[in-house]
Amino acid sequence: MSDRQQIKRALERAVRTVTLRPERGQRVYRNVAVVGEGTRAYVEEADRTLTVDVGKALGGNGSGPTPSMILRSAMSSCVAIGIKQWAARFDLSVDCVEVVFETEVDARGQLVVSDDAAPGFEETRLDIAVTSNASRAEIEKLVTQALAYSPLMDVFLRPQKVHHRVSLVRTTAASSGEGMSNGR
Repeated sequence: MSDRQQIKRALERAVRTVTLRPERGQRVYRNVAVVGEGTRAYVEEADRTLTVDVGKALGGNGSGPTPSMILRSAMSSCVAIGIKQWAARFDLSVDCVEVVFETEVDARGQLVVSDDAAPGFEETRLDIAVTSNASRAEIEKLVTQALAYSPLMDVFLRPQKVHHRVSLVRTTAASSGEGMSNGR
């Protein structure tokens, strides 16, 4: 079975499942990031752990990808995978998808040096290269469909509700300076 057939069958099963049992498609994903000393974050989700850090210029050690690198990686890979998935659904042969995701930033915003600069991205750009024998019209339709239904593209384009809660864990003399306690 080809990759395209395997992807198509998996997606067909997923569509059938959430059509017959919509609750199967409704989930809450959760990860936990812990930063003790310095700026190195250990992020856990399911059975995966990532180390995330910022560079020396922002007080870190560069011991892992930055949060912005992770976000860009998530976006570019989500778009590339989505194009391959939609290609399988459309029965289009696509050999390779390369997505370059660029973000423009002005550090003055994050560092609160200027009200003229946002703390986040000023602008984002996607450059998508698809290797295929399909027609340009088919590829344009494919990419348009993939972008329209990309979960991360949706997060970028549609305002999200963001709720937050703050808990204060008091430092004890025994745990002072030793990172996070288990009493979260």
